[in-house]
Amino acid sequence: MKKPFRLQLEAKKNRLRRHAGEALREVGRALLLTGAIVFVTAALLIGYDGILRSPFLSVRETVVKGCQELTEKEILSLAAVHPSANLLTINRDAVARRIRNNPWIQEVFVGREFPDRLVIIVRERRAVALLQKDSGLYLIDRGGAPFKRLETGEESDLPVLTGFVRGGRLDEALVKTSIALLDDLAGIKDDPAIGKISEIHGNEIFGLSLFTDTGLCLQLGVDGYDHKLKRLASVMADLDQKNLRTGFMLIDLSDLAKISVQRRNVLEPVRPKKPAGAGKGFRM
Repeated sequence: MKKPFRLQLEAKKNRLRRHAGEALREVGRALLLTGAIVFVTAALLIGYDGILRSPFLSVRETVVKGCQELTEKEILSLAAVHPSANLLTINRDAVARRIRNNPWIQEVFVGREFPDRLVIIVRERRAVALLQKDSGLYLIDRGGAPFKRLETGEESDLPVLTGFVRGGRLDEALVKTSIALLDDLAGIKDDPAIGKISEIHGNEIFGLSLFTDTGLCLQLGVDGYDHKLKRLASVMADLDQKNLRTGFMLIDLSDLAKISVQRRNVLEPVRPKKPAGAGKGFRM
């Protein structure tokens, strides 16, 4: 039986009141949640701003580790960190990039030690020789890469590599061979007393020639350097026994089957101009 129109109208009004009440409650909950979020966000921002302004996290000490060629003062100058900077706001990547601008720096790590210490750890390149290139001398690392030009007034007693740049191109393989040869010479236990290596001359056809500060020139050829260095000890001992270790000598070890020794008539070193401090070298 169909309800009277008046009862149907009352039922619709009741449903509308219920829906309206539910909607108002939802709106109220949303407003409360929004208000809570705004309050918490504001509190966090105010707290963070307070932390950034707090002197508790100001950098009071910067520790630098790993310096050998460079000084701690030079590293701090490159880092350019303000003494009162907040430890949290320091851009460590930017600090590391500034330090890496120095050619001596190979790797750098910048870290924080709370509450007030910045730590900088550097790994420097190790120069093993000088490379003659473009009318100048360049420091090279163990990988054979030139990384810094030796300026006038800078001193270095490292051996000089000559003849390794031809037509503007560096013979990287021959450079690495020379560095390995220097390592072999440094590791020889039975020292043949040839003096200090002042120059290594490279030639793509005739190989390597070594010059020492005692006037020796050692022609080593293109391979078998370990065996040739072992034979060198007996050659030097024979020269000592015959009292022939005077003046400038050329020892040709290119072919171990026919080692030759000659006296070199050289009065003074013949070398291209170089900055003061580089080692002596001798030409045939």
